[in-house]
Amino acid sequence: MASSPPRVSVVIPNYNCGRFIADAIGSVLAQTMDDLEVIVVDDGSTDGSAAALRPFGDRVRLFEQPNRGVSTARNRGIGESRGEFVAFLDADDLWHPEKLEKQLPRFANPEVGLVHCAVEYVDERERPLGTNFTGRSGRVLEPIVLLQGTVVLAGGSTAVVRREAFDRVGLFDREMSTAADWDMWRRIACAYEIDMVREPLMRYRLRPGSMHRNVDVFAHDVLHGFDSLFADPAAAEVHHLKRRAYAAAYLMLSGSYLHAGRWRESVAYGARALVSWPLSLTYVIALPMRRAQRRVFGETGEPVL
Repeated sequence: MASSPPRVSVVIPNYNCGRFIADAIGSVLAQTMDDLEVIVVDDGSTDGSAAALRPFGDRVRLFEQPNRGVSTARNRGIGESRGEFVAFLDADDLWHPEKLEKQLPRFANPEVGLVHCAVEYVDERERPLGTNFTGRSGRVLEPIVLLQGTVVLAGGSTAVVRREAFDRVGLFDREMSTAADWDMWRRIACAYEIDMVREPLMRYRLRPGSMHRNVDVFAHDVLHGFDSLFADPAAAEVHHLKRRAYAAAYLMLSGSYLHAGRWRESVAYGARALVSWPLSLTYVIALPMRRAQRRVFGETGEPVL
């Protein structure tokens, strides 16, 4: 007789994270609720990651593919999933043992499509760097579109999603990488409420080679995501915010390029923001001060306006 499907499918995309993936998987298998499956999608790793998976045996379902990017890897994991809910964990991040147990009760509200949690930032050796509690709950499409802070924290590693939501809003956009999470949460927010457990149930590892630090890739993703947003009939309720939303996107990119020391691109995006929404002037004037603040308080890895 076939076994019943698990309640939660945990999808871990991996690309050359052999140093960390065993710890990530261990944090899933240490969950206080055990009605789950672990799916690892190896996206063409060349670092011998497979060796780190051998000790787990059949406790992990491994799927291998040529390197096609994190969105394709996550989509493969969703396609192979059997659970009522799908949770995501990047291969270099970690979960608190009670993460799923504390998140799943929030789905008792049938309007909720995604539940996330607060985040503790750590370095490569898991030394604490700070905690972020600033995510949002409820109908959050407008703040997502206007980039009013980070709505869903720490990319994919905090999120638990109803499996049926992907049938409704589609899979991750394969043309996106660094902002693919934002695009997916935006689409889920068109159809569902988002909820949050305000406890740091996940540890986000900040590393020098983290994907979010590639500002050109980030810029491509942001602009592609906004073009998709304003072509999406499901987001019609926020289409009147188009000029203001693009201004917010240009300002974020202006700040990102400034932080990278690329003044020409920073000025260009600042000018585009002013053309789209003249009230952006105050922000543009304050950019040098924001750069100084980031030097003092450090890089968090989260997009900040």
